[in-house]
Amino acid sequence: MKVDPIMRNPQNYRAYGILLRDGQVMIAAEWIGPVFAWKYPGGGIEAGETAEQAVRREFIEETGIAVRVVTELHDPGTKISPWTQKPYTPIYFLVEGDGEPVVPEHEPVEISFKNPEDFLASDLVAGPEKLALRKALEKHT
Repeated sequence: MKVDPIMRNPQNYRAYGILLRDGQVMIAAEWIGPVFAWKYPGGGIEAGETAEQAVRREFIEETGIAVRVVTELHDPGTKISPWTQKPYTPIYFLVEGDGEPVVPEHEPVEISFKNPEDFLASDLVAGPEKLALRKALEKHT
């Protein structure tokens, strides 16, 4: 079986954190290219940075909340984004953190808490995000 070279050579590493609080999941609503989507706070992993360091940095940048990584939840490998049609390699972590989110003015993202069932049922959410949330909910209960 021939393996697609994109799937063999991971690209566009991204780290995301799932923060569950009071039966709700924190989401980041933002434009990804031409598509409005729901995802988790997170983003690109910078050179010399681990995925865990990236998710902690991204959480502070997007929400003002310092988080602790509890566990890695889901590492699906390189996928083609349903929003941009380009490769990305997401890694999802269950995180914990206190305080209310405060989004800096320069960040083009809306942070809120949603019912997990609404998140899972939404067409604004990509498949890997849904699977990661299911795993988070299993670990969190």
